Amino acid sequence: MARKAAIPERVAEPIPRRPDQLDGRRVIRRIEEHLRHLHGLPAHGNRTFFYDQLVIAHLLAFFNPPLHSLRRIEDVFDLPAVRRRFGLRGAAKSTVADAQRLFDPQLLQPIFEDLKQRANLQPHDARLDQLTRQLTAVDGTFFAVAGRIAWAVYNRKSDDGVRRKTGRRGRTSKGNVRAHVHFDILRGVPEHFTLTGGQASEGGQLQTSLRPEHCYVLDRGFQSYALLGEIIQANSDFVVRLRKSARGTELEPRPLTAADRAAGVVRDTLVHVGWREDQTPALPPLRRIEVAVEGQDEPLVLLTSGLDLPAELIALLYQHRWQIELFFRWLKCMAHLEHFFSESPAGMTLQLYVTLIATLLIALETGARPSVYDFSLLSIAMSGLAPLEEVLAVAARRRAERERAARRRREKAAQKNQG
Repeated sequence: MARKAAIPERVAEPIPRRPDQLDGRRVIRRIEEHLRHLHGLPAHGNRTFFYDQLVIAHLLAFFNPPLHSLRRIEDVFDLPAVRRRFGLRGAAKSTVADAQRLFDPQLLQPIFEDLKQRANLQPHDARLDQLTRQLTAVDGTFFAVAGRIAWAVYNRKSDDGVRRKTGRRGRTSKGNVRAHVHFDILRGVPEHFTLTGGQASEGGQLQTSLRPEHCYVLDRGFQSYALLGEIIQANSDFVVRLRKSARGTELEPRPLTAADRAAGVVRDTLVHVGWREDQTPALPPLRRIEVAVEGQDEPLVLLTSGLDLPAELIALLYQHRWQIELFFRWLKCMAHLEHFFSESPAGMTLQLYVTLIATLLIALETGARPSVYDFSLLSIAMSGLAPLEEVLAVAARRRAERERAARRRREKAAQKNQG
């Protein structure tokens, strides 16, 4: 039987572009060099569909939430005006679906890293400048997907602790994927992420991605003494909320300053964690800090390896963990990452990369953490309805108005508390 002739590899061909089409691409001008590099990579199979075209199609869908299916993306790129504006050919549904599965999402990592490094420090409490390590919040969030996606099936436990399956043929009605995110608190941008099935361990994912000179801020789901030991071994620090079941041996109390008490700190103690030496890794003495929380009967209990930091600063660090929760809210509610165009791990990871790249583009254009107002205005610029300069001017004016309103609310609250 004769062997099938090999399909020659497609080479990148220049795309005809009109001078006025750049008006629609101003939002993504910061990654033009990266897009040219992606265009130079081999095309998808024997089709003339390149990686940069896939990225632009995803960016257009990001800035236009109604484009929440591959069929709608195909329809948009069937419009000659859109193809001219973005310098692309068609984006057939089947081609895009196949490309998402075949293109390596890690090729987008250099774009993500480049944009992340350009992000400026955001306004923050000056006390955080005492830190010599990168302040990083770590957490995970679930995204619901179709139950037919075998690698993402996640059976939750019911109230009686028994795992149950629902649906026909023993399948669960829904699956879950989990994004494990490292969030740079001072820059207000994501630093690193991995995407797994919903059953993957958060602590295990952090353990494989530890970096030196970081200060990891963690919720109680990360309370694993083995993990905490790995963080110390990686030459980093942690601040983690302790579960009520956590046990330890108190070594000595530490004195509290007036600033500590003003921050709500009620106790600062040096401890050895764990109660069974045969089951607890050998850890150096750590600090157990209790912080009173308004409206709650029991204090917030934190464990940290930062022995030299003021207790008030430890309490402040944990308050900033909520920034990653706000970022998850941005992804799901504002950036509309509620529907994946692919069912493969590669395709979903690629879409999450593009979402984060688009978020960083908004942050770089506005010089601030992205808001729903910035998203709406940049979407107008992306569609070519208004020049980018005019859009940014309106965004800056609205941001100033919101900041003045927030300042007035804080002043009014302070006056009420004093009265």
